[in-house]
Amino acid sequence: LAINLAETNASKIIGLDISSGMLEIGKQKVKKNQLDNKIEMVLGDSENMPFANNSFDAITVAFGVRNFETLENGLKEIYRVLKPNGTFVILETSIPTKTPYKQGYAFYSKNILPLIGKLFSKDKSAYNYLSESASVFPYGEALNNILRKIGFINVEDFPQTFGVATIYKSSK
Repeated sequence: LAINLAETNASKIIGLDISSGMLEIGKQKVKKNQLDNKIEMVLGDSENMPFANNSFDAITVAFGVRNFETLENGLKEIYRVLKPNGTFVILETSIPTKTPYKQGYAFYSKNILPLIGKLFSKDKSAYNYLSESASVFPYGEALNNILRKIGFINVEDFPQTFGVATIYKSSK
């Protein structure tokens, strides 16, 4: 995501991750794309970020908010470091609500995805986790309401791929 954002007119991009292993992979990709001068990778917890209040013009999270230990704490922390009028964008898994996509997704996520995971990663539990975490994570209007409760405004959601993922856009 940080590498894609480098194509914008942002002068500085900071990537934050709690996993040093993931951060190392990110650093290698940044270096490979010769973006060391524009992208900084920081080890840190989304629920306790090492940044001052009102630090960022925009914050994005792709497939990560459902992994926050406490969703509301992570979102409050994002709100804290986002500048007034700043933009917050989330890309996260969701569950299709319309027939036949809802039934197809349920079958795929419970039966096919774990098999693919076992074939390719030898770790069926990782792919079961993806399905299970998506099924209990608040999506659509439920997540919109949590964002509003924290203080975000102009909250909108845009389902993608028949509702398998959703883009949420809001501001401070």
